[in-house]
Amino acid sequence: MSNVVTFYSKKPQAVSVNGEIISNDVIEAAAAQFLEAREPRKAAARSIAVRTLLRQRAQVLRIEAADEEAAIELLLTREVPLATVSDEEIRRYYEGHPEKFSNGDLFQVRHILFDTQGEDEELIRQAEGVLLQLKDNPDWFEKIAREKSACTSREVGGELGQISPGSVVPEFWAALVEFGSTGLLPHLVESRYGHHIVQVDHCIKGKTLPFEMVEGKIRDFLAARLEQLAYQGYVAGLIEQSTIKGVEFGDANLPPAGQGMPAE
Repeated sequence: MSNVVTFYSKKPQAVSVNGEIISNDVIEAAAAQFLEAREPRKAAARSIAVRTLLRQRAQVLRIEAADEEAAIELLLTREVPLATVSDEEIRRYYEGHPEKFSNGDLFQVRHILFDTQGEDEELIRQAEGVLLQLKDNPDWFEKIAREKSACTSREVGGELGQISPGSVVPEFWAALVEFGSTGLLPHLVESRYGHHIVQVDHCIKGKTLPFEMVEGKIRDFLAARLEQLAYQGYVAGLIEQSTIKGVEFGDANLPPAGQGMPAE
């Protein structure tokens, strides 16, 4: 007598919005638009459920339009208040995020790399000794770089050229910004590649863009953020007043306004 094992595939839970059934075929077809989501099918189901809610609401309010997309757009225009951003809010954001409105620092740099990734204490002491030598004899930098640096830049005396944010590892860049001037950095710089002796030949400080130049972009950004929050609040209210089966919602997974709501 043979044992037969039967496997049963679990069917996706049916989705309905206020009694209106959304077919699995529609959800599966839409899932292709959500492949970057952790669970594409669930993301598609949430998106279509929200779209269905909005369409139903537009029908209740007897909003007439050329098509479903236009009806939903009219609904949101009518029911979701237009975001207004004050001049004070724009100024506060500008002053609170100066790094977003700077063209960044530039440094002309040379370095000598000691490959101490294995925490070679003897090599670190050697690097510290070389640093002391260079403090007294800065003109020796190129010669020592050619002799001792573990970086291929030794062929050009340790020259790294002009560097900017993102062109070097963060720990190296942070040391340059902290130093913020020209000359030999007074201490070794430790990075994922080892320990560096660093010489800054030229330093061009980044300039903050004038408020007037970025005011419009800040206003648009803040308005879009407020509109998104208002939209999510509006949809959350519709969800609370509705009977929805087969879909789980949370503040973190509501589809963005105007996105992720494919037409059937």
